[in-house]
Amino acid sequence: MPLFGMGMMTFWLVIVGLAVWGFSRFTGSKTVGTGAGESPMEILRKRLALGEITAEQFEELQDSLHGMIRSA
Repeated sequence: MPLFGMGMMTFWLVIVGLAVWGFSRFTGSKTVGTGAGESPMEILRKRLALGEITAEQFEELQDSLHGMIRSA
């Protein structure tokens, strides 16, 4: 009998978890700080503008991105 109770509790936790997950997907919640549809170059430019990376790092990362695009 105790296993039945634990099974029912697990069942309802899964149902509630799926409902929460589905609701968050349905409402289109996004992670804060990432723009939907931003290209890697746009993100790189934004990081440079915010001072998160130097111009030298920008150039290196830009070259890396172009290399990845060519090899894909």
